[in-house]
Amino acid sequence: MKLFCLPYAGGASTVFSKWKSYIDRSIEIHALELPGHGTRMTEPVLTNLQQVADDLYLQASSSLKEGEPYAIFGHSMGAVLAYELQKRMKTRLNKEPCHVFYSGRFPPHIPEKKVYHQLSDAKLKEAIIAMGGVPEELADNHAVLDFFLPILRADFQLLETYQCDEVVPAACPISIFYGTRDLPSVLFDLDDWDQYTSKDCAFFEFDGDHFFIHSLTNEVVEKINVILKRIGVLEK
Repeated sequence: MKLFCLPYAGGASTVFSKWKSYIDRSIEIHALELPGHGTRMTEPVLTNLQQVADDLYLQASSSLKEGEPYAIFGHSMGAVLAYELQKRMKTRLNKEPCHVFYSGRFPPHIPEKKVYHQLSDAKLKEAIIAMGGVPEELADNHAVLDFFLPILRADFQLLETYQCDEVVPAACPISIFYGTRDLPSVLFDLDDWDQYTSKDCAFFEFDGDHFFIHSLTNEVVEKINVILKRIGVLEK
């Protein structure tokens, strides 16, 4: 089966490279690349989330073989993209995922309270470093930060201007992953995720901050393996 993976703001498909060492051998990690990110760096970045979701749908739908099962994993910004991708796969392809993993984020219908994309370059750099998304050795490397700043600004804009007017629940179970020290996701009522599925909604806590998918890669991927085996997608 395929596991479509969607990154956080500023992230590329390579953020899931380490997962291949831990994922069950019957699962193919298929990390989707956003326009203007990673291997698509020469393309313009998009600031409209619906346009990005349309692009991701084309990638995902064209890569699925006839009858091939799939699941979706999205972290932070990727969780919103996972929701929009799930909707498109359901309405346009009539092919539901067998599971959706929403990680490190409050539900899509809750609007963003902060507006990062309108900050000055200097303030945006400060905000990004404060979030913990920049490795310590790069925090003072202004050339690197300047290079990624337009990508991050575009990602923040698509998130901060996104509106979820109606919740369309998936017809499959969903899992919510969150870090114990990840304030942006735990300060909201996680139970609001229940309305995003007509099946079971389960919650899984990890002892980490917003980027627990990196610091606890083994635990996160092993939990995915266990969940997909439990719902009968993989051989036990």
